[in-house]
Amino acid sequence: MKNIPILILHGWNLSSIKFVNLQQELQKKEYKVYSIDLPGFGITERPNKSLFLSDYVKYVKDFLIKKRIKKVILIGHSFGGRISIKLAAQNSELLSALILSGVPGINPVPTFKILFFLILAKLGKFIFSLPIFSSAKDLFRKFLYKLANATDYYNTNDYMLETFKNTVNESLVPYMEQISAPTLLLWGAEDKMVPVEIAEKMNKLIKNSKLVVIDEARHGVPWTHSKEFTDEVGKFLRKI
Repeated sequence: MKNIPILILHGWNLSSIKFVNLQQELQKKEYKVYSIDLPGFGITERPNKSLFLSDYVKYVKDFLIKKRIKKVILIGHSFGGRISIKLAAQNSELLSALILSGVPGINPVPTFKILFFLILAKLGKFIFSLPIFSSAKDLFRKFLYKLANATDYYNTNDYMLETFKNTVNESLVPYMEQISAPTLLLWGAEDKMVPVEIAEKMNKLIKNSKLVVIDEARHGVPWTHSKEFTDEVGKFLRKI
């Protein structure tokens, strides 16, 4: 499968820069690898409206068309995995394989709890805009996201806050049940944000899927354990 390009989709509040090490490790194995910044992150402009998961799917499809890529291996981390799941379900003809890591396919934190903390954070933004409280703003917001087990969404604001709400409110379960591409769930054993138990449930929902857990790795396993991650990807792709 080395002649089939790999596209890496990053998580929320991250960018393609975070995956440079993984990209380099994959390139050492002679894979052709792309890594892009999704709308609202990295070097892309902040959107002037709230987006939905379908908007991100279209963005990825447009990229594939632009690069004349007819078949791709998708690596989706966290939020990028949400996009990958929907794309794989709706456009199976575009995928040769799907690799998911740290993806909240089934929300590890109840949606109402996440939204409660996000609304509280928005209220806090107003309160802490007052000069007397401004110095404590960042500490307050970090504390809220830590309580919600949603630190990946720290610094979410404006249209991106609405975008986040739109995406977490969309159930991925029906999409996972439709995926036909060979799928590797590659998880960090110590992932606290999206625990391995979530991956186990996803493994049961996605046909033709395999779960591999990397010891002593957390949510950021694609960049903290890039070599091990790449080795597991290679083993998986050689068998399909």
